[in-house]
Amino acid sequence: MGKERVRLRKMLLTDLFKARAKRKRLVARMASFEQTGDMTALIEAVQVGRELIASVPPDHPDRGAFLFLTGINLKRLSDRSGEPSLLVERIQVSREAAAALAGGEIHASALTILGGALLAMFETTGDPEQLAEAVQVCREACAATLPDDPDLGASLTSLGLVLRMSYEHIAGSGEDILAEAVQVSREAVQVSPADHPERGLYLSNLGLALRASGERTGDEDTLAEAVQVTRDALAVTPAGHPWHAKYLANLGMALLRLYERTTDADFLAEAIQVTQDAVLRTPADHPERDIDLGVLAPALLQMFMRTQDPTLLAKAIDTGRDAVMAVPPDHPRRAGHLHDLASALRTQGQETGDADILAEAVQVSREAVTTVPIGHPDSARYLSNLSSTLWELFGRNNDLDVLAEAVRAGRDATRVIPAGHPARANTLVTLGIALTTLYEQTADTHALAEARAALAEAAASVEARTLVRITAGEELGKAALTGGDAEAALSAFEDTIALMGRSTSRRLSRPDREHNLGEVAGLGAKAASAAVQAGRPERAVELLEQVRGVLLAEAMDARGDLRELHTREPGLAARFVRLRDEMEAADHSNVWGKPAETRIVGTGPAAQRIAEDRRRLAREWESLLGEIRLRPGFSGFLLPPPIEELRRQAADGPVVVVNVSRFRCDALILATGTAVRVVELRGITYDSVIEQANRFVVATNAAGSGPLRQRRANQQEIHAVLGWLWDEVAAPILQDLGLTGPPEQGQSWPRLWWCPVGEMTFLPLHAAGHHSHRPQTVLDRVISSYTPTIRALRYARDHASDSSPTQALIVALPDTPFAPALPGAHTEATLLARLLPGARTVTGAQATRDAVEAMLPEHSIVHLACHALSDWVTPAASRLLLHDHATNPFTVAAISRIRLSHAVLAYLSACSTTAGNQRLADEAMHITAAFQLAGYQHVIGTLWPINDAAAVRIAADFYTYLTEEGQAAPRTERAARALHHATRQLREDSTDSPDLWAAHIHAGI
Repeated sequence: MGKERVRLRKMLLTDLFKARAKRKRLVARMASFEQTGDMTALIEAVQVGRELIASVPPDHPDRGAFLFLTGINLKRLSDRSGEPSLLVERIQVSREAAAALAGGEIHASALTILGGALLAMFETTGDPEQLAEAVQVCREACAATLPDDPDLGASLTSLGLVLRMSYEHIAGSGEDILAEAVQVSREAVQVSPADHPERGLYLSNLGLALRASGERTGDEDTLAEAVQVTRDALAVTPAGHPWHAKYLANLGMALLRLYERTTDADFLAEAIQVTQDAVLRTPADHPERDIDLGVLAPALLQMFMRTQDPTLLAKAIDTGRDAVMAVPPDHPRRAGHLHDLASALRTQGQETGDADILAEAVQVSREAVTTVPIGHPDSARYLSNLSSTLWELFGRNNDLDVLAEAVRAGRDATRVIPAGHPARANTLVTLGIALTTLYEQTADTHALAEARAALAEAAASVEARTLVRITAGEELGKAALTGGDAEAALSAFEDTIALMGRSTSRRLSRPDREHNLGEVAGLGAKAASAAVQAGRPERAVELLEQVRGVLLAEAMDARGDLRELHTREPGLAARFVRLRDEMEAADHSNVWGKPAETRIVGTGPAAQRIAEDRRRLAREWESLLGEIRLRPGFSGFLLPPPIEELRRQAADGPVVVVNVSRFRCDALILATGTAVRVVELRGITYDSVIEQANRFVVATNAAGSGPLRQRRANQQEIHAVLGWLWDEVAAPILQDLGLTGPPEQGQSWPRLWWCPVGEMTFLPLHAAGHHSHRPQTVLDRVISSYTPTIRALRYARDHASDSSPTQALIVALPDTPFAPALPGAHTEATLLARLLPGARTVTGAQATRDAVEAMLPEHSIVHLACHALSDWVTPAASRLLLHDHATNPFTVAAISRIRLSHAVLAYLSACSTTAGNQRLADEAMHITAAFQLAGYQHVIGTLWPINDAAAVRIAADFYTYLTEEGQAAPRTERAARALHHATRQLREDSTDSPDLWAAHIHAGI
């Protein structure tokens, strides 16, 4: 169409048109606007065009040209100002131009201009007849355009645009309309040369069509192409171009949709970045600025869901309000902005528990629903959002009328969205949850049956996003358990767990995988409860091993014994080692292990290359594993072990898995030669465990500070929780094991490995008891060790060294930059040096991360006496504070990367090295587990902040026992026994202060 305008301008200035001053002025003003963006020039061009049209009779040969150019200028002016009267005039002028130029060279271009005007009117009024006419007019334009016409691309892209809009906004528009939109949009790009002045527009419109197609099919490749095509559009469009900001917003939306499908945070970060740029580049009074805001608001909300940064949620709400205010009350785009605002408000209501905020969210959501007719392509989304918001409000006010309305809205949503649509699963999950709640409130069995049917359909939807299907499957299992159908619940949970591999694929960055695991926290506990309820405790243990410690097991398995693979398939083994190492390096080259406040997700070309390399490596890895498993004898390679293999890990003592869910609480006991035994813990509930864990964490964190009266109160709290833990958990378990008292004189102390699940990881099972009424304590009946998973215990045993321990390394930091003094560290190092002759001591400025890492392979024992920081938000950023911790932190991520072949014992004399956060409690993402992964068979860690003097006493007694008072080389195989002895010794002197003697734990063999 650009060449046609040039042709018209030349004709206007020839004698054929009897050039006059106004005509020259029209051409000059148009050129001025196109070169400078001067709105004054554009307004003058429109006025001159009006005067020229008025100056000639209807049959004048120049009239069509005047109308055509004036229509173009009116488009530009109405697009910029949003003035309704200009849009009406634009349609009228464009109609007259198309009629006047019928049969001529530029008739097709005139029709295209008219189609665009009708589309703009539809976007303002929402009148479907105007959009239908726009489609018809653009079809006529394409039919009237010759194959070699330089404006064929303009006709095709306009048709693609109106067809996509028809699919998105007109009820009954099928997928064939969308497919045609993609096809003609692609043709528009193909028929236009690379240097075409409007190639950016054609690429952007193709990106919009591809994005819509990707949303409809759920195809990641289509969404990825939409992103790339829109990037190409921006690459050929100068930053000062009037449409540059629009293309930025289009790219932001495509990236947001790709993020929603893949959960790759790089896409989300880039979506926010480019959309914020679009907002900054768009004038505050621009009529389409709401589009930019309407992309930014949900992107900010999604980023809040990832980071829990409250400023992002507040900004999402403010941006959503701005988007609503930026359009008139009757504008078609307003409903979408209301929907996004309601989502942000609902999230704020969830976070704060504020019923008033939830009530506002309901009101805004209702307005979105009533703004569009039932059957509108977006109505299902708005109805489902209303249902979810009402369900949240019911959770605050317990009003059954609110719950009933939530069910009705959910049913309406599922009725208007077709089968096979990727978004249908979302509506079914929302409905299923509301119906399950209705059953719980009313015992309506029909509601429960309907809920299970809806959730089953959602879980089976291959078009839906993986996390949506996982949510559906989990809710289906919960609904079945609620109804007493344990077998169906188990089946649902098994199917759901099988999907987890997609959400934790190595194609994603490590932080993305951690986030997705946090989204399914507690799934294993529920699945195990269903298995126990169904009479299959062995399956319960297998499922817990499959769904817990996923990333830990992945790393441990990849570092496992490959001797058989090397012997039988040396080529595959070599490829395996190469890919394993490359992927591990790729994990660490990104942002894993950086504190949330300092983490910057890459959005530039370099970051995109790193992400693509990661995805390429992951595809090779998946292919290689498939190839290895096809080889005879390797069908289970790197797959979760069966119960027979897990039971063998109880050879040296029982392994007790303590599982807690909302449905039941059990101890699952593994012992060699017997079936898995179940001890139902009838005295506890999920809520009571949360309550006791909260009490305990608060008390232990404050135990050593504050006034004496408060310190005593904290100790009493700790004792109360330890007593409860004994009465309701430990005592029934030990009773079942026959451990009813201390061992007889001369008998060895029995061993026991605790494997707590979920919230139980925050409670010290080894210290449970009434310590003023011995032996009603665990400490007086058994030596306790911990393992995050049974597979982790197998890993430690497989890495056991046959050689005797070599020299020990003592790392002590009594003075650490930017941290309080730790005088006990010096005392500790001095004592240990006497007990461990030949030990190497590193302290002060010499104790840097690089120095310590370099020395670890040379020493089978390492003792670290220093500060530690447990990062609640980003557990992988938890770290030991070595001398250069501010610039080169020794984090969980860094420690996990170390591989040691002769590591035996790591003693972490530091605070809270075994602390994690609730979302990733089952992933054992803490310093203690990191040292296990590095290869240490025994790790001494701590559950909470430790007292300096108590730490010295525990360490001294531990190594005294281990070395027979310094007279022998340390017998590291007695590490668990040594810690048990040291703990009991300190308890004798400080029974009333369990925070001093109960913090240390032994993890390993």
